[in-house]
Amino acid sequence: MRAIDQFAGWGGKTQGAEDAGVDVVWAANHWPLAVQAHALNHPSTEHACQDLRQADWTKLPDFEILLSAPACQGHSTASQPRRRAHHDALRATAIAVVDCADVTEPQAIIVENVPSFLRWRLYPWWKDGLEKLGYSIDTRIVMASRHGVAQRRQRLFIIATRKGVTVRPFLGSVDEPAFGPLLQEDVDHKWLPVAKANPSIAGRIAKGRANHGPTFLTQHTTGHAGVNLSEPIRTITTAPSHWNLVDGDRYRALTPRELARGMGFADTFTWPAGTGAALVTKGIGNAVCPPVAKMVVGAVAEAIASTPARIAA
Repeated sequence: MRAIDQFAGWGGKTQGAEDAGVDVVWAANHWPLAVQAHALNHPSTEHACQDLRQADWTKLPDFEILLSAPACQGHSTASQPRRRAHHDALRATAIAVVDCADVTEPQAIIVENVPSFLRWRLYPWWKDGLEKLGYSIDTRIVMASRHGVAQRRQRLFIIATRKGVTVRPFLGSVDEPAFGPLLQEDVDHKWLPVAKANPSIAGRIAKGRANHGPTFLTQHTTGHAGVNLSEPIRTITTAPSHWNLVDGDRYRALTPRELARGMGFADTFTWPAGTGAALVTKGIGNAVCPPVAKMVVGAVAEAIASTPARIAA
């Protein structure tokens, strides 16, 4: 079975799909660095670097599943009012899903976004567009830590299938992976002394130490209570140095490799040489967790394969 990956980013959806046995034949993004990173990890996939609101969908290779992750910033509760115009433009990327489906008529569509996407004022219109194209819409909220990822990352998956195609429930585990085993021990970390931290950071570290002891994770968020290393990390964002490891009287930012592991990427996952940590973190924080994508895409592919052709067509 074949898929294309709209808004492919650094390839979390593609990696998950391929791990599920689905061949991703085309992937695109508007950010050149993301396309380079994706191509490094998936060299056999055809790549395009463009604004997907202006794509010519008639030029795509044949495929059965449309994977998409339109920009979430305009829907996220973390969005800032001062960037409203920028967010308005980003929300429009979701229209590319309906546009592509109208032209290519795939067997199924999988869209990942933040749960607040459902509160977008144009969501009813967007959903109606897919339904008018003959799709049944199913919305699922998935917590990554329930599916093998050491991160409590909650995301919305909208699954659009032809009528008669039934996708099985996503059964997650009650056991969540710990983030502690993902820490790197074999690199020269840039530790900072807690004694020289600014009052805001020092306050968060003191609070985390009271909750978890001398070693824990802390986030650059006001009043953050810290995370025990025996638990999953909380949502990994695009902000550099947003997550830090505290170890006694010192602390440091988590490395890009640690963040990638926290998203569920294998250590074989790479990015262009010389790319700074801030850009790597941006790419990782915007990604879809590969194990979650594997689970979702695998279930959809299974449903398509088990549906009689007269129903799926």
